[in-house]
Parts: sequence; C-alpha cells; structure tokens
Amino acid sequence: MQPADPATQGDLSVFEKTCLYCGARFRVLATHVADDSHRESYDCPECGKTYEVEAASEPQVQLLQPRSDGKTDRYQETMF
Repeated sequence: MQPADPATQGDLSVFEKTCLYCGARFRVLATHVADDSHRESYDCPECGKTYEVEAASEPQVQLLQPRSDGKTDRYQETMF
C-alpha cells in the first residue's frame, strides 16, 4: 500500500484496534519510512486511552464503532 500523501515516501500500515478500556473499535493508519520510524502515540477517539505504534509520523485514527461499556468517562492513567 502507498501512503495517502504522495509526497511522503514509505509504506502505510492499516489495522483495527479495540480499546481495552471502553471497547470502542477504530482503524489506525500509520506511515512507515525506512530509517525514520519511531514510537508514535495515538488515542482512542472515544475515551482518550493512549496507545503506541512504530511510525514515521502521528497515526491517523478513524472511529468504526463507539464505546461499548455504557460509560461516558475519559480514561485516566494511574500512577500505581
């Protein structure tokens, strides 16, 4: 696959993810460039839980199914 932006040379990785906190399903699009990929963060579009992926730039996230836990809260990282 080629990236959506023709000016960017590299491969496009597309995968679906289910949020471990709220159950929302979303698609993640991440561009990979040889010798330029590193850990990039992206958030669940429903609760804000942060995930990471190897990519050359910030991944794009598209919501496929809203959260399934029946709540409306935002994810909060705990220190313990």
